Amino acid sequence: MSIVNLNGITKKFGGETALNNISVSINEGEIFTVLGKNGAGKTTLIKIICTLLLPDSGNGTVLGYDLLKESEKIRANVSLVAPTVDVGVDPTLTVEENLLFWAVVYGLDDAEAKRRVKETLEILGLYNVRNRWAMEISAGMRQKLGIGRAILVRHPLLLLDEPTVKLDVESKFSLRKFIRDIRKEFRTTILLTTHYFDEAEELSDRVMILEKGNMLATDSIENLRRRISATEKIEIRAKASPEKADKIISHFAEFRAVYENGVFRFTVPIFSDAMNEILHKFVNENIEISEVASSSPTLEETFLTLTGRAK
Repeated sequence: MSIVNLNGITKKFGGETALNNISVSINEGEIFTVLGKNGAGKTTLIKIICTLLLPDSGNGTVLGYDLLKESEKIRANVSLVAPTVDVGVDPTLTVEENLLFWAVVYGLDDAEAKRRVKETLEILGLYNVRNRWAMEISAGMRQKLGIGRAILVRHPLLLLDEPTVKLDVESKFSLRKFIRDIRKEFRTTILLTTHYFDEAEELSDRVMILEKGNMLATDSIENLRRRISATEKIEIRAKASPEKADKIISHFAEFRAVYENGVFRFTVPIFSDAMNEILHKFVNENIEISEVASSSPTLEETFLTLTGRAK
């Protein structure tokens, strides 16, 4: 089931095109990542999906509601977390009081508000700091607090715009785990924007590559990699007699096997089971292996190739 359907979305600011004819569907329960450099149009796309901006042309639906005609219903059923960690955080309130305040804003009754706030604090890993002032906790914790505010009402669609920007490495790691936990716990559909390749690779079910407002590709990371290379390289350092080396090379001729200076090299179909097949053969031949390495295109290399920046 599609949660978001966009058809031909275009948005211009003055003479600049921020989004150019974007058509995409986002499926229920997936983490869908929009990957692009600063200025690619990621935030503009997020704002259009939650109806903070209207497109100049195109149409679509969000949670079944018309993007152009039912903005109030869309806003009532999606949650947006902005990239600035302190947006929506009141420094004069404790961590728990911040969430209780937003529970009232969302219209939860007192008993339900307290139950959900306690549950959310536990999920966030913030329960032990619930009585501290919001500005006394780390930036990573405050970003979690912002996401916690967004999930208090259990909206089916969560929009995260550059959620780990400006966070330290430890906070990024913690927040990424939290994002995975949200999807698992509540079956929330998550739309994430980022310019971090490792973040997209770690979290995403599918990735859209956005470049200067143009959608260059949308697919799983494995399929995106296949677009730029059908093969990967395997290198195995091993001690083998000339007879056994010839046997391996002959057996794996289809993988263009060679043996030079104590290293076997194979060119195999990308994301295949060839590695297991090769290693199994080495074991059967009693060939001692000292090192194994493989290389396939990284997401960054894929991005650079698809955006024309590989050179």
